[in-house]
Amino acid sequence: MVVCPNCGTEVATAIKCWTVAPAKHRATGDIPEFRVGIFKCPKCKAKFRSKVDTTAKQMKINVKYLIVKIKEMRESLTPTLKTLREKTKMMETERASLLVEIEKLKRVTESQDTALETEVNRLREELKSLR
Repeated sequence: MVVCPNCGTEVATAIKCWTVAPAKHRATGDIPEFRVGIFKCPKCKAKFRSKVDTTAKQMKINVKYLIVKIKEMRESLTPTLKTLREKTKMMETERASLLVEIEKLKRVTESQDTALETEVNRLREELKSLR
């Protein structure tokens, strides 16, 4: 029986229950597990979560188990490392090409700037001559 946090009514059954186990285990070697349930109060109709019961699975931790776990982690990280290296190389190549493109655009804008300056100077001279 759990108690409703709003009105204090005792609720007997859960609408839904599931087991929760944290990723870390205790130093003693057991893994704490507990069941959580969603309850609905018959009096105030409030829905709330509450812990139903707690158990601890005894798990014998040894060096062989830890070695297997480390190997599994290494195997899962190796493809990720390869992918990251490939992406890094691809991004460096793209960066280099973008820098080349930026330099080309700078040269184009500088030439356009020079052309506009000469055009403006020519128009000023023409304006002076017309006055």
